[in-house]
Amino acid sequence: MSPDPVDIDSLPAEALELLERGMAQYRSDPAGAEMLFGIARSQAPCSLPLYRALVKFYNRECQFDAAYDMAALGMREAARLGQLPPDWRDWTLDMLGGQAASFALLTLKAMAFIELRRGNTSASVEILDQLERLDPSDGIGSSVVASLAAGI
Repeated sequence: MSPDPVDIDSLPAEALELLERGMAQYRSDPAGAEMLFGIARSQAPCSLPLYRALVKFYNRECQFDAAYDMAALGMREAARLGQLPPDWRDWTLDMLGGQAASFALLTLKAMAFIELRRGNTSASVEILDQLERLDPSDGIGSSVVASLAAGI
């Protein structure tokens, strides 16, 4: 199955403006930034860049459950766009191709990192084992997270 080309970085102008405003104020007003991100997400619910921004925002705020939830939503949306099965455990190397699949892998790596931050080492290792099968050349750098997991 060959995934359709998809521009994962496209974002409606209104949502982009809200994202930029939120990014500019997240340190001084995290609650206000979170509100702007939520409005942007309601305007562009399929936007992978918004998921990426929200994962980073919640991770920086040490809200690891929220960061994980946003990563999982973003990964599922990327899987949908990349015509991958919804469950990452069902992915195979031959299914991966295109920008959406790359985003899905990167987001899966983020989920492994967030699981470590949440204290779920075994869940992180499960994800990392799958990433090793899906990305044997370590193009997305999951070995960095694997090294962190091995040190725990």
